[in-house]
Amino acid sequence: MIFLVARLSDPEHIRFLALNNDELPERWYTILTHGLVHVEPYHFLLNTAVLLLVGPWVEQLLGKNRYFILIVLCILAGGLSIVLWREAGIGFSGAGFGLLFYYYLAFPKDKELFFQLPNVVLPIILFGVSVIAIVFGLFGSVGHIPHLAGGIAGTICLFLFRSKHDDLPA
Repeated sequence: MIFLVARLSDPEHIRFLALNNDELPERWYTILTHGLVHVEPYHFLLNTAVLLLVGPWVEQLLGKNRYFILIVLCILAGGLSIVLWREAGIGFSGAGFGLLFYYYLAFPKDKELFFQLPNVVLPIILFGVSVIAIVFGLFGSVGHIPHLAGGIAGTICLFLFRSKHDDLPA
């Protein structure tokens, strides 16, 4: 919904929700709302795909309340990284990485990836690609640091919530 409003209306609506260091602390709420805003269709579609493909499984593991906490913490981690690195940012990608890291590290030996690779490979690849991109300045418009922050937050949540997992259906 927010994506459509952003695409079809005044660009100021996006800026109002986007996280920008120059507008802190007045727009303090943007440390959370930046995770709800997307401008580019590919960004929106990729994050939506992660949410739809992995989100239901993680929610089933955690229950609604802990799932909500996971999403909010991952968005906040991405937002905090934007603030600390003095950047601006939008998007659900920090939470998307958090979901991916959570799920694929929760079942590290399962083989749900291409070529029957163990699940643990995906977070390792995502982490490695993000670090390489940061070091070599690749894909400058992509928020690699918020991605990593969300992934790390998701991993921390896994350690905190693992003992409270609900059973998944067979």
